[in-house]
Amino acid sequence: MNKIQFSNTRIIPDAMTVWYEPGPEVDLVMDIKNLTFRPGSVDAIYAFHVLDHFFQSEVKGVLENWKLCLKPKIGVLYVVVDDFDVITRSYISGDFPIEFFNEHFTHPTYFTRDNLLNELINAGFKESAPIIWYGDVPDQFKKAKHELIFQISNG
Repeated sequence: MNKIQFSNTRIIPDAMTVWYEPGPEVDLVMDIKNLTFRPGSVDAIYAFHVLDHFFQSEVKGVLENWKLCLKPKIGVLYVVVDDFDVITRSYISGDFPIEFFNEHFTHPTYFTRDNLLNELINAGFKESAPIIWYGDVPDQFKKAKHELIFQISNG
């Protein structure tokens, strides 16, 4: 097993697309809260706007499950979520109206850099290991203005 991505569309060309329901670009249907891959068998997990769709009480368990699937020391998790700091500043500054916010940012959980890092640490990832991307992830995927992207290794 090399790379998996959580999305209903293929974003990373050489990654297996895993989603909770079938679709034309979905390679494998699986409960993404409780992956059943062999422990330590996955090189990279790309979680595109998935973690913010879980309730706060579920986040730690989900991250622990994903960490278990990653190869020890060399496995990498990419987490892409909406950046609550950017979204709220954009709303307050008038960059978009409340209707836009209500239509595009309706998640049960929101993340800032600090609380996402805390969630990763609470799930067993090392505090000194994260990379925060402020631009596109080269040769991987593009970053939208409102996105927060963490890259953290399983070591």
